[in-house]
Amino acid sequence: MSSTVISFRLSDLEIQALKALQAESSESLNQTAARLLRSILGGTASVNNTVDIVDLRTLIKLEVEAAVANSQHMKDLLEEHTVYLTTAINEIKQEVNERLGELGY
Repeated sequence: MSSTVISFRLSDLEIQALKALQAESSESLNQTAARLLRSILGGTASVNNTVDIVDLRTLIKLEVEAAVANSQHMKDLLEEHTVYLTTAINEIKQEVNERLGELGY
């Protein structure tokens, strides 16, 4: 059986994800990538990846939540939208009160 070397670059985020999926600390990133690719392609994989993938999703969710929580831009958007919604709600309340007044309520 012949084999071919495949080489490609990964972003820092992809490398972090790959590190999170390492089966054990002695497994290299190349071995991890090969194991994952083989398991996706239907080959044999010596480690069950289900728990690792769930852990990775949890890790990513926590990182995204932390980034959003610490983002000044997100805080500014939230404040801007809160002011907009508060103003709109008050305008609707005023309109309802005016119409109820016209009806004698």
